[in-house]
Amino acid sequence: MRAYKGFNRNEDGTLSCRYFTYKVGETYKHDGKIILCDSGFHACHELHQTWSFYPNNGDNVFCEVECGGDIIESEEGDGKLVCSEITILREVDMSGVEAFDCAGYFHNGYAWVEKCDKYNHIGTDGKLVSEDWWDDVYNFYGGYSVVHKGNKYNHIGTDGKLLSKKWWDDAWNFQEGYSVVHKGNKYNHIGTDGKLLSKKWWDYAYNFHDGYARVRKGDKYNHIDTDGKLLSKKWWDYAYNFHDGYARVRKGDKYNHIGTDGKLLSDEWWDNAYNFHDGYTWVRKDGKEYKIDTKGNMTELRASHGLSHGSSQR
Repeated sequence: MRAYKGFNRNEDGTLSCRYFTYKVGETYKHDGKIILCDSGFHACHELHQTWSFYPNNGDNVFCEVECGGDIIESEEGDGKLVCSEITILREVDMSGVEAFDCAGYFHNGYAWVEKCDKYNHIGTDGKLVSEDWWDDVYNFYGGYSVVHKGNKYNHIGTDGKLLSKKWWDDAWNFQEGYSVVHKGNKYNHIGTDGKLLSKKWWDYAYNFHDGYARVRKGDKYNHIDTDGKLLSKKWWDYAYNFHDGYARVRKGDKYNHIGTDGKLLSDEWWDNAYNFHDGYTWVRKDGKEYKIDTKGNMTELRASHGLSHGSSQR
């Protein structure tokens, strides 16, 4: 398998990677088990993918290699692989390749690159995403990356174009098709069309999770849907993310669940409650624990099961 590998050049002209010395034209074999990012000879499918590990800054050396023997490929989308046998075929001429001071790992098909304290992205074709260089960039999520210019934030798509004509005081990564944006001391969401989701600005807003986002007004919490509409007429002392169609809500020091219709699941309020998982949740009251289904039917449990079912408290 043909691949590429980055190296440091030693004073005697040899190449090194992780304290192992190589020479062009030589073949090397690894004794023992190969483990990705641990043991064996590592390389990448494409030249530009090596820049995540050895920046293309003019100091490092890149070679075309032949990988053989046992081979394990990364499932992280970074093009990395490890093999038990490697031949260093030739040094790649980098004179016509744009150099970067630093490069990040590939994530969702793109990697950030730095040059003269400015940032951009490259795709898996090795080409720059944007004509502009930014003060900072984030990884791509949902087809968009946050970019930072001065003290303002925006998003760019994989075509390198700005998503919005407006710049925000802060912007978050996209999740489920929406990003939280911050203006002054208020929060909102924007969609992939660059438009604000709601006419209202909240004191705080969270990412969408299972189709709903939590919002805070004053010291009270609610949920909004993807139309920007409030789920419930009631505001809670705290609200949690939706899981399996239900979200926990807190009133005082008691807990309940609401469904996607905004209605409480139970007439009872519990001393503690957990997220739904596979159609059930566990609640506690007066030292006793119960198992509840999505219809509100409950069964008393003789032993403590709530935390043992892996229900997240977030």
